[in-house]
Amino acid sequence: MGRITTSSAVDATALAAAGHRRNRLERLLRLALVYRDCSRKELARTLGRDPTKLIPGTGIPKLDLVVELATVLDWPVGNVVEYLWSAPTNNDHTNYNGAQTTTTAATDLRETLRLRARGRYLDIVVTVTHGLNQPGVSPARRRTLRWTLAEAYYALWSLVESLAVARDLVETYRSAAPRTRQDRKIHAMALYLSGQTQRRLVSIEPRRARSLASAARRDLQQSLALCRRLALERDDAALEGMINTCVGAMIETDVVTGSRRPSDALAQLLSGLDQARDTAALCPERLESYGWWCIYGCNIALRHLDDERDLQQKMAVFTNKADEISEKLDDWSLRERVFTMQHTQWERAAGSTGFRIPCVIDNDDVRVITGAMGRFPCFRATGWCILESAQVIKG
Repeated sequence: MGRITTSSAVDATALAAAGHRRNRLERLLRLALVYRDCSRKELARTLGRDPTKLIPGTGIPKLDLVVELATVLDWPVGNVVEYLWSAPTNNDHTNYNGAQTTTTAATDLRETLRLRARGRYLDIVVTVTHGLNQPGVSPARRRTLRWTLAEAYYALWSLVESLAVARDLVETYRSAAPRTRQDRKIHAMALYLSGQTQRRLVSIEPRRARSLASAARRDLQQSLALCRRLALERDDAALEGMINTCVGAMIETDVVTGSRRPSDALAQLLSGLDQARDTAALCPERLESYGWWCIYGCNIALRHLDDERDLQQKMAVFTNKADEISEKLDDWSLRERVFTMQHTQWERAAGSTGFRIPCVIDNDDVRVITGAMGRFPCFRATGWCILESAQVIKG
């Protein structure tokens, strides 16, 4: 039988929460007094408040007070909000950046798995950085944390950071060859991330496109070879997915370097999607890899197809399949790419026709776009552009 919550229990919980927020707000105000070296009356004037009413009885400050307090403290507004609304901890001390305080690097790694499943890569950066800053973390666990950090940076399109951490790991293994299976796997994944990051940089640094694509292919090829050797020793779904993703990524780099024709590359990618026709027949890792094949196909089509009808047809196939896979897997990284590609396709069509073709989305799309905007700072401008220009229909 379900547990019944009485109204008195609810009231007690609400009162406790309000008291907690009031305490937190008072603490921030005391910090502001010290930081600005001012009196409470002077602080109240700066905040546009009556000195006797700085803390509301409900414990819930209005938005303008939160914004002004953040300005006084020189904090991001989000950090003030996080501190005021986060749950109490031991000694009522929390990490202002939003990550839960942990005691061991092992806890940090478990937390990253939960955060990754929810697409919370910004929180992963904070959590992993916390773990790396702990004394006494073993070298092996530290290498795992560094890989996790590089992956989070890559998902967030913080490509300079991703490449730096990934290449640092590669150099670590160049200095001392990996001995354990876990280290061999991290070595393969570091090369994979280095290659993938340089592949993404092609779109940002077109003047270096060929050299970046060549370097990306070398790293991806090495990663592929290591993954295949590891896969021969033991079944590993993650390796299976990474192998197939490497193959698809190298198809894109080959087009950039000129060693493969765009038409041949697109035909190979489209043919490969036949393997993912039945999304229930593949393990999640391999299914995800075909989602990324779709994104590689979009990149090639947008860069190299001049025929507008052919471009729109191929983009429709790739984005529709990637969208299906992202929804099946609840994959936020793939969702962000799908909407980015669809928006790029829409802008390309508008540019070629001279007028803006109506973009139609439904409520489910709005929910996904909103979620992606919160998870990926690089997507926010695109997300707002979609939401402000699209026609929303009830889905």
